[in-house]
Amino acid sequence: MNIINKLSLSHLLESLRIVYHSSKKWTLINAAVTVVRGIVPLLLLYVVKQLIDVVSHQLTGTNIDAQQIYTAIGLTAAFFLLNAISGSVAALVRERQSHFVNDYVQNIIHKKTIHLAYQYFEDANFQDTFYRALNDASYRPARVFYNLLQTLQSSLTLILVVLVLTNIHWGMVPLLVISGAPIFYYRISYTRKLYRYRREHTEDERRVHYFNRLLTAKDFAKELRVFNLGETFKNEYETFKNELREKQWSLSKTKTLSEIFVQLFATLILLFIIGFVVMQAVKGEISSGSMAMYFLALQRAYAVLQGLLSGLSSLYEDNLFLKNFFAFRTMARSEEKLQAPFPTPLCDGISFDKVSFKYPNTEKWVLKDISLHIPKGKTIALVGRNGCGKTTLVKLLCGLYQPNEGQIKADQQDWSSISREALARHISVIFQDFMLYNVSAQDNVRYGNTRRNKEERFITEAADKAGIHHLFSDLPQGYNTPLGTLFKGSQMLSRGEWQRTALARSFYNTDAQLIILDEPTSSLDAFTEARLIEHFKDITKDKTAIIVSHRLSTIKLADIVVVMQDAGIAEIGTPDALMAQKGMYYNMIESLK
Repeated sequence: MNIINKLSLSHLLESLRIVYHSSKKWTLINAAVTVVRGIVPLLLLYVVKQLIDVVSHQLTGTNIDAQQIYTAIGLTAAFFLLNAISGSVAALVRERQSHFVNDYVQNIIHKKTIHLAYQYFEDANFQDTFYRALNDASYRPARVFYNLLQTLQSSLTLILVVLVLTNIHWGMVPLLVISGAPIFYYRISYTRKLYRYRREHTEDERRVHYFNRLLTAKDFAKELRVFNLGETFKNEYETFKNELREKQWSLSKTKTLSEIFVQLFATLILLFIIGFVVMQAVKGEISSGSMAMYFLALQRAYAVLQGLLSGLSSLYEDNLFLKNFFAFRTMARSEEKLQAPFPTPLCDGISFDKVSFKYPNTEKWVLKDISLHIPKGKTIALVGRNGCGKTTLVKLLCGLYQPNEGQIKADQQDWSSISREALARHISVIFQDFMLYNVSAQDNVRYGNTRRNKEERFITEAADKAGIHHLFSDLPQGYNTPLGTLFKGSQMLSRGEWQRTALARSFYNTDAQLIILDEPTSSLDAFTEARLIEHFKDITKDKTAIIVSHRLSTIKLADIVVVMQDAGIAEIGTPDALMAQKGMYYNMIESLK
């Protein structure tokens, strides 16, 4: 009963539900094949007995109808064939269903991941949970189902075979149970140790994978060669990997030595049973065919018992590790409590009321008591030293984080109650660490607003505003040309060209009422930057814009400048007014000249 409790019925039922809903048809087919596979071995034992008895009678001079011999041979061949065919069919059915199960589980993971609050992705504890969930979810739900099917099949076969063995002596059953119990105990014990090991060393495993990525991924290939870091990374990888391997090797050795000992114990019991069957045959109490049947039944019972115990221990293992997957599934979705619309149109603007923020698992305030009003239709420049909180403020506006204290409002609507979909529709943003999508040039722009109709003129218009239209037009397949280096026929862009592509993606979202540009010209040449500045007022017409920049040319586009320092606001005003104060803004501008 204790073992059943530890198997956690709720997790097993949830795993079965996942498998069943992945494909009801293939689940039922799999179950039917399993039943056939459970019955066939017993039928095979019976026909082999019949064949041996027929041959024995013939050898002792008993007249046997030839038809009986042919029937026995035919049935034996038929059940051998059925056993072989059912095995092949079972493998085929299992492979087919595994595709549906994997797709279903991946769909669960994808849906959960894209709606998961962003804060989790910058949390080391979440990375451990996520890593374990991805590793276990890929195969364990399906394995629970297969192990249950195998357990049912083994149980059915074992019951039928045990009924055969009890004909010779009832003591066969407890002896078989005694022979298998120690193996089961040691496997359960090993599973617990393995689970504890995986939980305690998840971060170490992630570190090994990280150094493997440093050695193999394209993102790191350039600096790896320029700074000659190959051997350094390789040594780090080998060190962490070997430490993990040694710990796991120690667990595996203990498990193997324990199993060798208990297998010796089980073999002694098996030899005792075999000796008893032989003595029964010598005394003439059972026929040669019966002796052969009992030997085969004994061999089958022992093998099936081992399979049954292995299946139960695997179920226990899967139950433990599925906790990781179910823990991942229960994490809060970012939009569960965010259902309010974005004010349309924005009338008054956006306001910060004593907003403070610090990142999870840290004590340092990145923003402290920020009070700020951003009027509708105005362009605001956020300036200040690195680390003063500019990008964090942008993350709050994008809904990636919620303030720890204070409140942000759009008109009178609490920002933290606005749905993620509404924020995505009404905010267009280019981050400092913008993404490089290895898809077509057209899709690179279209991703800025996938709700819009996919019309070429809108895409080319956004590209033209970002100064990238002519480059895209001259590519081998025009806007249909893949960008990057991952796929055949792709065209690589310079960093500045990628930034213009990201700008085009931002400009494509014409629904946006708020445009956020975090260092939008950091990789642009002077000519392209000048062209962007020339069109900036047209791009932001009737829209509210926030620019994070260190470039004087970009800062001059702002109607209001907010100077940030030490997690707060040091100065705020028009560019001319701040220059007249000759404070921080004045000194910063002078240093840029």
